[in-house]
Amino acid sequence: MRALFAALVLLLPAVAPAQEPAALLDPAQARDLLEAPVPESLTAGADQLVLFDRERVIVEDSGLSHRHRHRFVKVLTADGALALRALRFDYDPASNTLELRGIRVHRAGGGVEDVPAATARDVAQPTGLINWGARMQIVGLPPLGVGDGVETLIYSKGYLIAYLGQPEDSPVDPVPAADAMHLLDSTATALGDADDSRYVPPMRGHFYDKVRFAEELPLLEKRYAVSLPADKPLQFSVYNGEVASRLLFEGEGADLRHRYEFWREDVPAVKHEPRMPDLDDVAPKVVMATTASWQEKSRWFWETNEWVFASNAEIDAKVRALTAGLPRDEQIAVLLHWVAQNIRYFGLSMGKGEGYTIHPSAMTFRDRAGVCKDIAGMLVTMLRSAGFEAYGAMTMAGARVEQIPADQFNHCVVALRREDGSFQMLDPTWAPWNNAEWSRWEGEQNYVIGTPEGEGLASTRSFAPEENLLTVESEARLAEDGALVGTLRFEGRGVADGALRGMVANHAQRELRPTLERWLGHLSPRVELTEFLFSDHRDFTRDTTLRLTYRIPGWAADRGDAVELRSPALALLAHGGQTRIGAIPAGDTREHPLFLWAGQRVQIDETLELPRGLTWKAPERVALSESQAALACDWTARGRSLALTASCQVNQRTIPAADFPGLRKVADALEQRADEPLVATR
Repeated sequence: MRALFAALVLLLPAVAPAQEPAALLDPAQARDLLEAPVPESLTAGADQLVLFDRERVIVEDSGLSHRHRHRFVKVLTADGALALRALRFDYDPASNTLELRGIRVHRAGGGVEDVPAATARDVAQPTGLINWGARMQIVGLPPLGVGDGVETLIYSKGYLIAYLGQPEDSPVDPVPAADAMHLLDSTATALGDADDSRYVPPMRGHFYDKVRFAEELPLLEKRYAVSLPADKPLQFSVYNGEVASRLLFEGEGADLRHRYEFWREDVPAVKHEPRMPDLDDVAPKVVMATTASWQEKSRWFWETNEWVFASNAEIDAKVRALTAGLPRDEQIAVLLHWVAQNIRYFGLSMGKGEGYTIHPSAMTFRDRAGVCKDIAGMLVTMLRSAGFEAYGAMTMAGARVEQIPADQFNHCVVALRREDGSFQMLDPTWAPWNNAEWSRWEGEQNYVIGTPEGEGLASTRSFAPEENLLTVESEARLAEDGALVGTLRFEGRGVADGALRGMVANHAQRELRPTLERWLGHLSPRVELTEFLFSDHRDFTRDTTLRLTYRIPGWAADRGDAVELRSPALALLAHGGQTRIGAIPAGDTREHPLFLWAGQRVQIDETLELPRGLTWKAPERVALSESQAALACDWTARGRSLALTASCQVNQRTIPAADFPGLRKVADALEQRADEPLVATR
């Protein structure tokens, strides 16, 4: 069957001209594809099947790319038909064009319906905190039935990946901050619509791409081909599985081109699981680039962005006021937190080049707003004003950056060079309401620093569970009427500090008590919050503490000769959702790793007091240690007093699928111990 299908959907003759346009299928070809048998194992549970997805990219000397994408999807169920009632195609007019060159519905019983491209609605994409003018074309389709197919042919020109750089004709030497806005405006004007300048990638003359060979739908065939001038050799590597490839020569002499082809067949749909890693870290993919090394990318990034870090008198005055009389290390922390707390995250377009251009620091300081690249640029400028050596850095939050020097970044941070030549990484975008100078969520994160010497791909260190420590001190007594009256004191470090600090920082005063009551509501819907006290959430020199005083009517169950009640500290740990152990999804096994962003340790010290006439019976010790998690609970009974010392930890941010059953075992043991009653006898 595969041989028959391959003959029907052959991409191109081996040495077809690179410029040959793609064309829609004729009805006979489409009918053969729709009726061809497909392995049931591939389509089980699927609502649609991708019969083929072919993309051809033609790259010019400037790096400008022309993309032709041809896709054919078959409807397998009524739900699949409903999901295909409309098609959406995203693009960004600042960096690429989009043309709908063919939309055709092939009916299962024969017949063809062409959908005119003129019926597409071109509208702004939904936005949140970033408003850069991205758009989309929406096309409604006629009602579909099971067995129908939808064929699309689209053309785009330009680059598709947002970058942090600046158009090639921007200055590489620092400029006076007072001139930054005028210079930026004139640069934008120079990149008009008269030619294709704005579609040339920021690193002119180069090409880079990242292509996944699996998606949410099963694929019979996925093909990708890119044609480049012979003097632009392409390095590439395959990750997360196998992808077939070949290199072909097109033309000859001065017109010689290299065509790289990649393909994969009979590809199952990617199974989505709660808290799985980024799709780029699990789906087979090819990463490719003409750039020679990360050092080359690093130098380009430095040259392109150096001018935006110019300071001015207002910035210098603010830096002097913030750092006066402080030791050097404290100056770093003060400047980091000032930028984090005062430059709010919000992105507005400044014109041509938005999305890959760092705003000049003078603009960011004036507007008190920007996205990660602008916030990082503001900190670079203020550190330099204070006499430090600082640079911008590209990074990827939440996924790997592979060794091939292609654009694989979604975030911008700051690198500060220490006296010994090493770098200290700072992230003002993640620093709001966190006292750590580098977020504990960002362990094992790849980055490339832009310096004049050129830096290679590096990674932040991993963080031990103890660096994200949550300590819980619990004191409670059981009243004669069966109510529990107690106090819970929390202190957080790392991600636990951010979680506690965020409770007060991210809520209006009137919302704070209801928020804490909802949290305590995991203990009992009858809980009464009598008092709460936070440490100063604006003090970043210390970890956050929270003290709650509460009363829970009917906490104890009277069994005649005994009284039963639960540990409030264990119950809140197991069900309160404020810890990494509480973020573990249900299920006994997984196909993909579990991505928790951070490991964590929780330490509990609890004392429970009984009224006269009752005596504790100490529970058996719990000690469970697995490869990625551990739980220990020790009780000591002394008459009417029961003391608990407990600890629970998750070891790292990414848990391999093979280790998930052990992690689930620890989480289940915690939940079981939290829900099992403690017994006191009369």
